[in-house]
Amino acid sequence: MQKIGLPWPEVISKVAPKPISLEEIKAWRTREAAAGRPSSYEDFCRVYGLCLTCLGEGVTHNNDGVGFKVVGMEGNTRLFEQCPVCGGTGKAPTS
Repeated sequence: MQKIGLPWPEVISKVAPKPISLEEIKAWRTREAAAGRPSSYEDFCRVYGLCLTCLGEGVTHNNDGVGFKVVGMEGNTRLFEQCPVCGGTGKAPTS
């Protein structure tokens, strides 16, 4: 029987590290906005090759955009849905 989701430690073990730190992401967005270029987090993901569906997180977001989608329980452990587009890596799929 195949799991319907993954526990959080397994989820984060599959996600590729972000290409730059949070501070560098903020600085990039500030520079892009100041230059009049698109500067949303989605724009950052596009430029740096992160999955636009999960925004580089590797996990499906809740419908309201807050938190991640829980798809089941295994004992007392929540199971989270991997992003169906990137397979949980957080990287943009290659064609």
